[in-house]
Amino acid sequence: STCSLTSNYPFCVAALQSDPRSLRANDVKSLSAIAVGISFAKARSTSTYASGMTKNVTAAVALFGTCAEKYRNAGEALRWALGSLAQENYDYACMHVRAAQDYACACGTLFSRRRSPASAYPPATAKRADYLQRLCGTALDIISQLVDAP
Repeated sequence: STCSLTSNYPFCVAALQSDPRSLRANDVKSLSAIAVGISFAKARSTSTYASGMTKNVTAAVALFGTCAEKYRNAGEALRWALGSLAQENYDYACMHVRAAQDYACACGTLFSRRRSPASAYPPATAKRADYLQRLCGTALDIISQLVDAP
C-alpha cells in the first residue's frame, strides 16, 4: 500500500522486494529506511564501478574519477538520510536524499560538458545513474508520506 502512493508503483514494489526485510516491515518508517538503504547500496556499488573505470586508458579516466567521488558523496548523503530517519527528522532525510539524487545526476553532466567522442557518457554508467536517481525518487516518495502524516 505504501508503493501505491509513489510516482512509480511497479518500480517501488520491485525495488523494495529486492530487500527481504521489506516483507517484514510493518510501517512506512521501516520501508523508508529500507528504500534509503537500497539507494545507499546502489550509490556505493556505482562508486566502486566508476573507480574501476579509471583503470581504463581513455580520455574519460579523469571523469570517472570525479564520478566515483560524486557517488561516494551520494552514499554519504544517504547515510545522513538514514540518521535523520532514525531521529524522525523527515525534512532533513528528504534533503539528504535529494542531495544524493543530485550527485547521481552530476556524473552525466560532467560527461555532457565534454564534446569529445572519446568522452561520451557510457550507456552502462548512464543506466546506473538513472537507476540510482529512480531509487532516490522512490525513497523521497515514501519519506514524504511520513512528512505528510498527521
